[in-house]
Amino acid sequence: MTWPTATLDNGARARILAAAIPNAAVVEVEVDVPFDEVWGWLSDLERSVPELDPTVAAVEVVEKKGMHWRIRASAPYVGVKLPFDVRMEDGFCLMRARWRLFTVVMAATPLPGGRTRITHVEGVPLPFTRWMRPVLRRFVSEDVRGMIRHFR
Repeated sequence: MTWPTATLDNGARARILAAAIPNAAVVEVEVDVPFDEVWGWLSDLERSVPELDPTVAAVEVVEKKGMHWRIRASAPYVGVKLPFDVRMEDGFCLMRARWRLFTVVMAATPLPGGRTRITHVEGVPLPFTRWMRPVLRRFVSEDVRGMIRHFR
């Protein structure tokens, strides 16, 4: 007997996480850029995140152990360096603030014709912050616009 199998692309994984994280916002966009170029830039967190996210001044990779990274993000509005635990896979990055107050997902999925779909998610997994979803959607949309600007 053969068992059925199911696979999820990186964007689907990101959308599933967005559905599971209270108050998450998700934005997707397709770009006319090959996957390797998109992911090469996005996975370079020290370079890409401060460029695409105006609320982040700098990212420092503190430790890399295979897929498991630790980073610190400097946000001028907060005034502190926020530590994140990161799971970095090919085309998929999950970042969780050390205190689990903030989750970020960046995913890239190759498409036919050398295109790539980028899925970006941010969420605040706290039940009493429902009002934050529209605010997060604006921030996530701005981050995706930063990604698009980079590839023009």
